[in-house]
Amino acid sequence: MSNLAPTPNAPASPAAHEAPDPSVLLAEGRLGLLRELAEIGMKLARALEPCAPTAADDEAETGRSRGRDPADAFARLSRAIRLTLALEAKTDEELRDLRAGVVRKREKEKKRTAKRREAAAAKEAQERAVKVRELVAEAAEAEIADVYEFAQVYHALHERLDEDPAYEDCGQRPVREAVERLCKDLMLSPDWSRWDGEAWIKEEGAPKRHRYSIFNQPSPRALLDDDDPDEPEAEPRPGLPQNGHDLE
Repeated sequence: MSNLAPTPNAPASPAAHEAPDPSVLLAEGRLGLLRELAEIGMKLARALEPCAPTAADDEAETGRSRGRDPADAFARLSRAIRLTLALEAKTDEELRDLRAGVVRKREKEKKRTAKRREAAAAKEAQERAVKVRELVAEAAEAEIADVYEFAQVYHALHERLDEDPAYEDCGQRPVREAVERLCKDLMLSPDWSRWDGEAWIKEEGAPKRHRYSIFNQPSPRALLDDDDPDEPEAEPRPGLPQNGHDLE
């Protein structure tokens, strides 16, 4: 079998760690057989080449006398070789196209996989940023008793996360690190003994409502009844939650 040089500009074969495509393997096997047949045909053709008289010449002469002309044998061999070479060239071309198609398919799949990973990473970063925002808000709520002061800190928290370049990568950083940085910038001093590694430890039996909820005060009357004639209407404070409703 001859070792032919690779065809110039042929597409690179799949990486070693990737499973070979069965159709490519089959085409490569057929191409190898055709090359072997061509090599065998060339050996037979070379054996018919005239040379110094030898015992083989006597046999050839005997063959001619029996009706087996070497010229006829060479004609048949040369035709078979030409057909084999033509089929080999066609198979080689088809194999290059097949390899290119496999490579393109795998490249597309790699791009799709990369996009899926990027989308998953972006979603994870977004969810982590939301989690950090909620954890810092919980720390502020636990520390600040006044609802209006909390509203100011909450507004400052949103401003930091939305406008401060230092927090553009908030979603890529560890949760504890991001929470610590925000608490420091917002001048909060949370109780880190309540931290379990990813979130604040919830107190057993704690109400589900936050500390500024209007429902924290016991009352036999409806707390959201704005039509009570006995209650003077309070002037709202611009930009801040009213009676904790906006913090529900």
